[in-house]
Amino acid sequence: MNWRLLWDNFITYNLQIGLLIGLAAFIPTVLRLRAPRARLAFWQILLAACLLLPWFAPRRQEPVAPSVPVADAPLAPMPMTPVPRRSLPAGELAFGALAAGVAARLVWLAVGFWRLRRYRLQSNPLDPAPSWGVEADLRLSADVASPVTFGFRKPVVLLPAHFPDLQPHMQDAILCHEIMHVRRGDWLFTLAEELVRGIYWFHPAVWWLLGEIGLAREQAVDHEVIELTRSRDGYLDALLAIAGVEPRLDLAPAPLFLRKRHLKQRVLSILKEVRMSKTRRISALAAGLTFLAAACWFVTATLPLSASPQAVADGPGVTVDFGGGSVIHRTGVIYPEAALKAHVQGVVTVEATLDSSGNVTDARVIAGPQELRRAALQSVLQWHFAMDNSGLTRRVNITFSTPQETPAPAGGVIGGVPGGVVGGVPGGVVGGIVGSVPSASAMAARKGSAAPGIAGKTLSGYVINGLSDQARNDLLARLPARQGDVLAEDSFDHIVKAVHDYDEHLTVGRMFSREGDIRIMIMAPGAGTGTLGPVMLDSVAPPPPNSDPNVKRLTIGGNVQQAKLISQPRPVYPPLAKQARISGVVQFQALIGIDGAVKNLQVITGHPLLVAAATEAVQQWTYQQTLLNGQPVEVLTRIDVNFTLSDQPPPQQ
Repeated sequence: MNWRLLWDNFITYNLQIGLLIGLAAFIPTVLRLRAPRARLAFWQILLAACLLLPWFAPRRQEPVAPSVPVADAPLAPMPMTPVPRRSLPAGELAFGALAAGVAARLVWLAVGFWRLRRYRLQSNPLDPAPSWGVEADLRLSADVASPVTFGFRKPVVLLPAHFPDLQPHMQDAILCHEIMHVRRGDWLFTLAEELVRGIYWFHPAVWWLLGEIGLAREQAVDHEVIELTRSRDGYLDALLAIAGVEPRLDLAPAPLFLRKRHLKQRVLSILKEVRMSKTRRISALAAGLTFLAAACWFVTATLPLSASPQAVADGPGVTVDFGGGSVIHRTGVIYPEAALKAHVQGVVTVEATLDSSGNVTDARVIAGPQELRRAALQSVLQWHFAMDNSGLTRRVNITFSTPQETPAPAGGVIGGVPGGVVGGVPGGVVGGIVGSVPSASAMAARKGSAAPGIAGKTLSGYVINGLSDQARNDLLARLPARQGDVLAEDSFDHIVKAVHDYDEHLTVGRMFSREGDIRIMIMAPGAGTGTLGPVMLDSVAPPPPNSDPNVKRLTIGGNVQQAKLISQPRPVYPPLAKQARISGVVQFQALIGIDGAVKNLQVITGHPLLVAAATEAVQQWTYQQTLLNGQPVEVLTRIDVNFTLSDQPPPQQ
C-alpha cells in the first residue's frame, strides 16, 4: 500500500474541506438567508458536499515510478539470518493515531448511549400524562438538567425533575418543542452528525459546521413551536427557565432542549421574527447552492487529489532510469527476442528532446548495443514527461539484463513478443511496429476520411485499456457520444478528435459485433487489446508529425501509390488462420519516406490473426521516390493486403 500517496491525499482532502467551509461560511450572510429552515438545509448540503468531495473531485495523474527489473529465475535458497524489525512508515503511524482518536470518540458515543439507557431505566413516567404523551414516552429524570429526546421507533423524552414545578404555559412550550423533534426525526440526523464528528474529531472546520447545523435545527424548531402555540413570550420564559438551571455535561447522541452556547442566538432569532416568503427562500437557497457548486469546483481545482501512478510492465530483465525526470505516461520497453536468445545485454542511453507539453518530439541513441537500440528508441518516442520537464533534453538509461533461462511454457516466447500482439496474435509481429509520436494537430490530415459504414448503428459502449480509473472517467466525460447513442457518419471522427485532445498518445479503434452494434476501443501505448475473437478491429492513430520542416508530405490514394512499388515481399499466410478458414483484407495507414521505405505503419482494419504476417511483409516494401517540384517528399497513403483462401500463394496487394 502506498502510504505516502494516501497520506498526501488525506492532507489535501482535509485542506479542501477547510477551504470549502471557509468559502461557504459567508454565503448565507451575503444572500441574507435568514430563515432557519433554509439555513439548516444549506449547512446540511455543505456537509454532504464535504463528505463526497473525494468521490467526485478530479485527480492529478502521478508520474510513473521508475521500473523495477522482473526476474524470471527461481529464487535461490537463502541462508537463515535474523529478520530485521520492520519500521512503520510515517503515514502508517499517522493513520494509526487518527484511527485511535476515532475509536476514542466512538467509545464516548457508546458511553452516551449507555447513559441514556440508564437514565431511562431510572426515570419515572410523567403523571398525569399530557396529550403530547401519545407521540412519545414522557418521563421524569433526576439525572438531566434539560429535556432530552432520543429514539426513533419508540421515542423517549426525558424531562428534568423540576419540570412539574414550571408554569403550565412553560410546560406546554417545552413539550411542544420536544415533540417537534420527534415528528421531524431529528434524533437520526443528530446521530449521523455525531458519527461524522467522531470520524473528523481532529478537524475544527467540521466541528464549526456541525455546531451551525445544530443551532439552525433548534432555531427551526423554535419557529415551528411559536407558529403552533402562538405564545412567543411563554416560549422565551421556558428557555430562560431551563437556562437558569445548573448546567451538566451534554449527552452527545441526543438533541438537548437548550445548549448554553446557543441561548443568545436562539433568543435573538425569536425576537427578530424573521420571515421570508417561499419564493424568496427558494431563490436564495438556489443561489447559495450555485455558489457552493462554484466553490467546490474552485477547491478541487486548486487542491486536486493525486491518482495512483500508472503501472507499466517492462520486459523481463529491463530496468528504466528516467534521468531525474518525471514521466506521466509511457510504454513498456520490450526485450528483443533475438537479443534475448543471443544473450545480448547492456545499457542503452537515449537522449530525448521534449516539447512544451512534455511530449518526446525527437530521440537518438547515444550508446548501447546495436541489437537493443531499436526497442529502446521505439518506446522512448512515445513517452510523455511531466510539465516541469517540458522544453528540456533528458537522458534515459535503459538496462537490458538477460534473466536466467528457465523452461518456457508450451507455446510461450521467452522475453515476450517484440512490438506487442495486436488482439493476441500468436507469433507476434517480428521486429514490432514502428512507433509513432501522434499529435492532436495531425487530425487535419484526416479531413474527408469519415469512417464509413457506421451511420445509423448503435454505440454499445467503450473498452478502455491502459488508463487508471480516474483517467478513464475523465476521458468518458469528454467523449461526444454515449452508450446507446445512434451514430452519424462523422461520429467516429469526433470521438477520435476528443480522445486525442485528451491524450494524443491514445489509439482509437472500432469493433463491430455480430448484432451490428459498434464498440469503441481506446488503448494507451503498450496496453493489450485482449482476445478480440472473430471481429474486425478498426484502429486509427494520427500519423507522426513531420520532424523535418524542410521535408514536405503529400497524401496519395492507395491505388496511385501501388503503381510505384519496386519491391513487394509477399506475406506468408498464417497456418492458424488458414486452419480456421479466416480470410479478408488488412488495411494500413502508411508513411513512406523520401527514400521510398516504409517509415511508419498503423493498422486500420484487419483480423488479428492476419495482422502480424501482413505487417512483417509491408515493412519490407520499397517504393519509388515521389517528387514535388523536383524535391522528394514523404507520402501518407493506404495499403491493402488481401488474404484469400486458395491453393495459390497470394496474399498480395
